[in-house]
Amino acid sequence: MTKMLDGIGAGTTRREDSRFVRGAGRYTDDLATADDLFGLFVRAEVAHGRILSAALDEARAVPGVVAILTGEDAAADGLGTLTTTAPVTNRDGTSMVEAHRPILPQTHVHHVGQPLALIVAESMAAARDAADLVWFDIEDLGAVIEAGTESPVLHDVAPDNMIFDWGTGDADATAAAIAAAPHTVSLRLRTQRICGAALEGRVVVARPDPANDRIELTSASQGVHLLHFQICRNALHWPKEKLRVVTHDVGGGFGPKFFAYPEQAAIVWAASKLQRPVRWTSSRTESFVSETHARPQVTHATLGFDDDGRFLALQVDALADLGAFLSTFGPGNPTDSMAKVASGMYALPHIAIRSRAWYTSTVPIDAYRGAGKPPMVVTLERLVDKAGLALGLPPEEIRRRNLVQPDAMPWQTPLGMTYDGGDYPAILDAALERLDWQGFEGRRADSAARGLLRGRGIACNMHPVGGATSETSTVTVNAATGRIEAWTGTQSTGQGHETIFAQILADRLGIAASVIDVRQGDTDRLVRGGGTGGSSSTIISGATLTRTADEVIRIGRQRAADRLETAVEDIEFLEGTFRVTGTDRQVSLFDLADEEPLAATQEFADSVAAFPHGVVIAEVDIDPETGQVRLDRLGAVDDAGTIINPVLLAGQSQGALAQGVGAILLEHAVYDPDSGQLLSGSLMDYCMPRADDLPELHVNFHETRSATNILGARGIGEMGANGAPAAITNAVHDVLQRQGIMTDLDPPFTPAQVWRALRSR
Repeated sequence: MTKMLDGIGAGTTRREDSRFVRGAGRYTDDLATADDLFGLFVRAEVAHGRILSAALDEARAVPGVVAILTGEDAAADGLGTLTTTAPVTNRDGTSMVEAHRPILPQTHVHHVGQPLALIVAESMAAARDAADLVWFDIEDLGAVIEAGTESPVLHDVAPDNMIFDWGTGDADATAAAIAAAPHTVSLRLRTQRICGAALEGRVVVARPDPANDRIELTSASQGVHLLHFQICRNALHWPKEKLRVVTHDVGGGFGPKFFAYPEQAAIVWAASKLQRPVRWTSSRTESFVSETHARPQVTHATLGFDDDGRFLALQVDALADLGAFLSTFGPGNPTDSMAKVASGMYALPHIAIRSRAWYTSTVPIDAYRGAGKPPMVVTLERLVDKAGLALGLPPEEIRRRNLVQPDAMPWQTPLGMTYDGGDYPAILDAALERLDWQGFEGRRADSAARGLLRGRGIACNMHPVGGATSETSTVTVNAATGRIEAWTGTQSTGQGHETIFAQILADRLGIAASVIDVRQGDTDRLVRGGGTGGSSSTIISGATLTRTADEVIRIGRQRAADRLETAVEDIEFLEGTFRVTGTDRQVSLFDLADEEPLAATQEFADSVAAFPHGVVIAEVDIDPETGQVRLDRLGAVDDAGTIINPVLLAGQSQGALAQGVGAILLEHAVYDPDSGQLLSGSLMDYCMPRADDLPELHVNFHETRSATNILGARGIGEMGANGAPAAITNAVHDVLQRQGIMTDLDPPFTPAQVWRALRSR
């Protein structure tokens, strides 16, 4: 088969960008009609309290107000609750404790920003006027913002606020190996709470379809099928036929747009109850106080090693804050997600993890780019640096001594993960060379001449591909339009699915990508789909579309044999055309669809278990007078398996690195410990990375095929979000250690914190 110029491996730009830069994107908030009602949520101003009464009459009398719905109305209509899809089993075999999340609460509130009532009005102005008149009398029962706090009790089902006590690995063997190790290093790392803060907030439009007794929900999401399931089954107790969920263009997801929220269910309920279309667009402040946060965790870890620096055992004890309720994938973050990267790229013989989680009166926690891995990667890579320092080994050398070797692949970790291949030593060597590790001393001298302290950090990095594999793909060749339509169950939130999947199909079918239309985001058009998460879209949808294209070719070969009056085995397929072998008799894909479209459907049949890996290197300058950390160099070498599009791959890598920078140097969602109020509830107080916070981002790739899927691909969209924080952490501590300061700092590395550490000498 001739390789297409715009097929796999071609560095084309995103075809989506043309409509985006022309302002022709189709986002949910663009779908306004004159008939739409406006939804506005009245939110809790108390972090934890008992609802004593509500005063709504004045608000209901405001002209233009159509309805004000509360928890009492939700209970009367038999609404359910939202539950997690990632339950955890305790170490003793018992189940974790789940407090179900109400659509609107009847008796108690559990975090500032929790929706208490939904105002539906003819205009947003009327809704806001009414909101000023709504009054909830709430008895303040005291806030809990720290994991491990047992009082006050937030949910009756969890009398000590604990959710689970989970473990994995051989705890006894690991403890014995740690005790017998010639050397150990330990670390306590507090990972701060951060927010997703995508460019587009959550947007919901629900429209009744009276003729069919159903509702069409359009929402900015990372996957329509999970949202459909949660709303129908858990929140509203509807048959699935009663709801259609659609997603158009999405302005950034990063995890928080994957999950079901009370607001989505409430808007659907209101539209159904009123038989009027209802829309809601979250403000930035609402996003901060109601959209899932990520990563508040304290990790205690010990690494044992021998006199040669060979790692013997790793022991981890994590204390996680999961917020007021368990979000869709929340419990998986400090458990399975963390365990998947606990070995890193190293041949570690023994590992044991214990992870405990608690409810707090804060916004619920869930997956955000990296999804539970960054705290573990930072912890492991700090321990590796500390082990090297204890033995006088350079950071690159102690890593080299412990890397899994290529001839040991596939490698199984002590926690049961199977690495799917790669050449870890080659990745390390490539990073040291391409990112100029050896040139550091010259750059350090230049910094010193300017009165700055320079440090460098390195991190071996891994992010196993995740994602839901309930995928169906369809491909239809339509002669009437001269185009091919492909439907997939993942959802682009900026990754370029329309481009990547068209390239994959173009390569397989031997036709131009320009005639392929990739569709997504409609539960009516595709019966199954796992959505986009865990850097899995290329593996899940790309592999399934590849198999669907193969099925199109198989069906087409049978049709071609009939059309050309020959045996199926005499038909060959090349460049979109079926030919009788050894003759000039041929018929194209589109010719075979002239009477009936040529269509095929396939289910996901590969494995999602690929382990992309790489090395990140960072260099920082620190001003000793102010403690200001300036990131001067940052780059990575990653193995993404088969590269579908190097341009888009580089963009994904750079974006992940940039988010990793924000997560370690700048971002911090801070709650007041007494009131439970979010103190960083706007972009005036929550510091996102800007262009001048970032150096040029150097991204490089080392390509080895994965054996777990038909494409040989590994998704790397979250690699930098794991590796950049670890490399930058090591670079900051390299500065401190060169000054004789052995303190371990917690992120974010603010000037005040670094300045105090430098003065601690």
